[in-house]
Amino acid sequence: MSKPVTILTGFLGSGKTTFLNQVLEQKPSIRFAIVENEFGEAGIDGELIIKPDNEIFELSNGCLCCSLNEGIYDILNELSHKTEQFDELIIETTGIADPANVASPFFSHSEIKKDFPVKRIVCLVDVELIEDQLTETEEAIKQLAFSDIILLNKTAKVSKVYLEEVKYKLLSINPFIKFFEENGMVFPVAEIFETVRDADLKIEENENKPHSHEHKHGKIKSFTFRFPEPFNDKELQMRLFGYLVFEAKGLYRIKGIINAKDVNHRLILQSVGQSLNISGGKAWQNDEIRESKIVFIGKDLDKAFFEEMLRGCMAEKY
Repeated sequence: MSKPVTILTGFLGSGKTTFLNQVLEQKPSIRFAIVENEFGEAGIDGELIIKPDNEIFELSNGCLCCSLNEGIYDILNELSHKTEQFDELIIETTGIADPANVASPFFSHSEIKKDFPVKRIVCLVDVELIEDQLTETEEAIKQLAFSDIILLNKTAKVSKVYLEEVKYKLLSINPFIKFFEENGMVFPVAEIFETVRDADLKIEENENKPHSHEHKHGKIKSFTFRFPEPFNDKELQMRLFGYLVFEAKGLYRIKGIINAKDVNHRLILQSVGQSLNISGGKAWQNDEIRESKIVFIGKDLDKAFFEEMLRGCMAEKY
């Protein structure tokens, strides 16, 4: 039986461990296996730990915990022999980690993808510090680019106007993210865990929808392209895969909703490292405008290059 996976990322001090302990407290009926990059430093509440078992720690609430120092493949192999002992898997990355490196096995390895499907990638954000982090570090951009859910922490310390400005900036980097805010230092854990990546993928809409738009944060750029014309999905997959394998230096993320010719449902497109995944999404409704929306996020990207490549994949050309 497959075990759903949540990947938790965010800078050091953003509140990852506090949130993790809230998850354990608010979902006592779920037995979690927890993989921590920073185990033993400021991780799971020490009072929960009972005993080590080959680097797998049992917690007093019946959950399991281990360190990522062993390597993700070794850990997943060990956990695959203990599936009767847990219901869900949470992986907490280090504050400076690129989550794509941690998530890559879950998207590129067929057995892992089947046994441990990633349901959500969650990023904790300290709203007081995030603007400086976006300016000073590429890692902050990568974490935001790769996430599905953003948890806005320490919101009581900033004004509502400033908070909306932060949301706008984060959406300019990744228009697919969904926000949750803490209330009295507590997050709505149940609602967060009901949110499944790509289940109802939406992009932030703008009243004046241009063919494409661009946002810049220093050398980091985010392009969003929209196309009403249908794609040849096989050609699109081939060209993007070739780019990822041979030319993708500086590219952090591709994600999009694809309208493909003779396909009556959305195709969900996303890259993880050099891997490209295309999966089926919701069906198109008869009265719905079918439009592809594709986002590229990375460093020193050439917008014209991507637009030309995408236009070369239109169904009308084949």
